[in-house]
Amino acid sequence: MSGIFGLVNLNGEPVHPASLYAMQDAISFWGVDGQNVWNDGAVGFGQLRLHDTPEACNERLPHWLPEQRLAFTAEARIDNRDELCDFFRIPHAERPTTPDSALILQAYLKWGEACPEYLLGDWSFAVWYPDEQRLFLARDHHGVTALYYYQDATRFAFASSRKALLALGVQRRLNEMYLAQVLIAWPAYHGERTIDLDIYRLPPAHAMTVTRQGTKVWRYWRLEDTPELHLPGFQDYIDGFLEVYTEAVRCRLRSQRPVGVTLSGGLDSGSVTALAARELQSQGKRLPAFTAVPMHDGTASANAAERFGDESELARATADFAENVDVNLTHSEEITPLAGIRRSLYIYDEPQFGAANAYWIWDLLTQVSKTGIGVLLTGQGGNATISWPGNDVSVSWRNRIARHGVLKTMRHVITQQLPSAWQRAFHGWQIEQRWQDHAALNPDFARRIALREAICTDKVHPLIDRISDPRERRYRIIKPGRSIISAWWAESGAATGLSVRDPTEDVRVMQYCLSIPDRFYRESSSHTDRWLIRSSMQGLLPDAVRLNQRRGRQSSDLLQRLRHDSEEVDRILAQAVHGRAAEYLDIARMKSVWHQAQTENSPEVRRLSSVILLRSIMAGIFLSDTALVN
Repeated sequence: MSGIFGLVNLNGEPVHPASLYAMQDAISFWGVDGQNVWNDGAVGFGQLRLHDTPEACNERLPHWLPEQRLAFTAEARIDNRDELCDFFRIPHAERPTTPDSALILQAYLKWGEACPEYLLGDWSFAVWYPDEQRLFLARDHHGVTALYYYQDATRFAFASSRKALLALGVQRRLNEMYLAQVLIAWPAYHGERTIDLDIYRLPPAHAMTVTRQGTKVWRYWRLEDTPELHLPGFQDYIDGFLEVYTEAVRCRLRSQRPVGVTLSGGLDSGSVTALAARELQSQGKRLPAFTAVPMHDGTASANAAERFGDESELARATADFAENVDVNLTHSEEITPLAGIRRSLYIYDEPQFGAANAYWIWDLLTQVSKTGIGVLLTGQGGNATISWPGNDVSVSWRNRIARHGVLKTMRHVITQQLPSAWQRAFHGWQIEQRWQDHAALNPDFARRIALREAICTDKVHPLIDRISDPRERRYRIIKPGRSIISAWWAESGAATGLSVRDPTEDVRVMQYCLSIPDRFYRESSSHTDRWLIRSSMQGLLPDAVRLNQRRGRQSSDLLQRLRHDSEEVDRILAQAVHGRAAEYLDIARMKSVWHQAQTENSPEVRRLSSVILLRSIMAGIFLSDTALVN
């Protein structure tokens, strides 16, 4: 995916070209196929190009349109391309040379600020009206894109990566609540905020205008307004789902360079692989698939009853079933967990909750890039869409009791019915104890920012789950403005020269999956979860994968890898005691987990090493290496 950036001087002073080139240089890796800058007076725009579709090879942005008196820049892959070409009566002979950004421009000239409602795909764009001194920005419904912005009294800047904003000399002020929320994996940090108090994300399905009079941000699409779909039978839901999902995959195969796919042993990436392989087979093409596998035997720490640590067997089963899929195993021999963390911090400029997975993700992306592949398909958004497991409240009492037992079922039901104030009291006393299981927070820091009180007033913290409504549970994952995972993938792809695409986050797929009554996601007699995708993939995935109830354990050999890097872990922990990290982190707790990780092999110790040790180490490195002001 290409990238964009821009700078507006709100005081009317001319934008200095050096500022624009500083922004461009900071994120130059986004533009392996070309870069351009345009500026006039108080504004400047830029684009960094990645030719990820055939039509993108004809793209040259930014544009100045003298008749309309506006400037325009964009990065885009439009999925309803044919529909828009027909609507705007673009001759068929001209369509191969019409880039997707040109369709966005046509849509904007036709529908103005309402045009995002008519665009499907992964995109973001900016429009500047010099006569009105007005900037308009918009981002796709839920695509794999990123857009950040910064504003002070004299200027407004935006970019696909915050590196471009930092290149302007923006001071970094730590958002302490955001840091705490990352450490305890509280999804409340998702949305517009970042680790920097003064830098924001424009979330999916949002647009904004900027003038000298003020800034306005709004959401133009509401997933919550999706009506429930009522069809004669379950097979009708399956047929409709397959039609929508197949189209979402097909759209994402439009590429200038070869297409690959991430492939685990599960249903999300497996279904993406199956549908992409079927489409490519009709074109006589093969599909390279990339599977991360452990370098050491991680069986002891994988909880074999529920998890498996090596996904290669099931990945190969999916590939063999499709017949035109080639599996490439990545063992990540050349990168350590700590090196993966440092790489992630360099690209994202902030810590993430998934620190333990950073090393194999970066190795996989690097290996994909080396093969010459330009587009990588994933199924990262599947948990709340195509493979939603269903909710207990949607099934019979008999099934709920059979699954959880009488006492657990009744306790859950009773607590869900309590008034919210009583629920807060019931759960509140457990909060700090649960922090010990999920984070290494300095208690003084937690008290200073009143973290416990903040959690008690928020209903979506994963450790204090008071949501019984199936839709509300899904909204907390996929509601526009909640998830930032797609932005991470956009930035990861840019760092490795890849266009990452996720059909499970296609707006049509999201709406269709949400419209299906929740009871159809659980099989009525066996209570098997994720029943929609399991049923839909009959004949497309082997039963060993389709009906498998265990899930893969990513980085299952984490403990062995950490022990091989023990000197580096010891050094980081020793430095943290005397550095800024000690103000925010419980270093003693981190050291205790590290001692267990060096001597024990168990699923619990592996979990603690992931969610406490490495997540805290990532935060500690960020705090020590980043120039932050109070």
